Amino acid sequence: MEKLSTESMTVERKGIFDKNHKKRFELTFTCKDRKPEKSILIIGLNPASTDISILDTTTTFILNNLIPMGYTTMTVCNLYADLFQQRLKPSEVADNMENRKYLEEVLKRGFDAVLLGYGNTFLTNKFVKEEKEHLLKLLKPFKDKVVDIVDDKGEYERLKATHPLMAGRYFPNRWKLHPFVFEEKNTLKEAGNEKPPEKAGEDREKKLPGKIKKPEKEKKERKQDEKGNPNQDSEPVAFAEADKQVSGEETDTGGSDSEDLPHPPR
Repeated sequence: MEKLSTESMTVERKGIFDKNHKKRFELTFTCKDRKPEKSILIIGLNPASTDISILDTTTTFILNNLIPMGYTTMTVCNLYADLFQQRLKPSEVADNMENRKYLEEVLKRGFDAVLLGYGNTFLTNKFVKEEKEHLLKLLKPFKDKVVDIVDDKGEYERLKATHPLMAGRYFPNRWKLHPFVFEEKNTLKEAGNEKPPEKAGEDREKKLPGKIKKPEKEKKERKQDEKGNPNQDSEPVAFAEADKQVSGEETDTGGSDSEDLPHPPR
């Protein structure tokens, strides 16, 4: 028998949770004995599971595409650490400060790249917009390392913060990391009616169940959240909705993530 070639790789998994396993702050995969060492931080929307032994579709796409790019440490964090059984409900997150502080500490590790992959859902949700704006402020000192996923042919390069699930479904094994373009404008100021983060946090407290009667607008917003906006490990946003985001239009994406997969780029 001719000589055989054997290859092996050990991938260590580590999850960091709160003591009650109601929140997951970090999920890290480390490829042992791989040189040179190269690290990347992926920031999604919110975690989907407390079981680190299970690889969901999103995580599988991350590993299958980033390991061949030479990344030996892949750390997944999120805008929210809260674990919901089905879908993220931003209006029910009373306090996200602990996750904000965790992200701030994680960034001090000095990653080679920071990948924004929270997708294009919740485009008009004020709580999610607040978290995105806070994150982008944290990332300003590392702006040269912040990237998006695009395809190697440039067909999807207009999208921002592309979800790994969409990228994995539409251009598997053709990922390319593209520099993220930071907006220089003050979105809170230009919005006019938006409140500063401190005030928005107070509004969230008031809108928790049992506090006060929710206005009709808030009820509709919560119905949208509960009806059709999945967490980071569910279906990607429809391409048409993502296309509207990059063209400057904003729309309520309630339900778009659970619809059929997006059409090819136009």
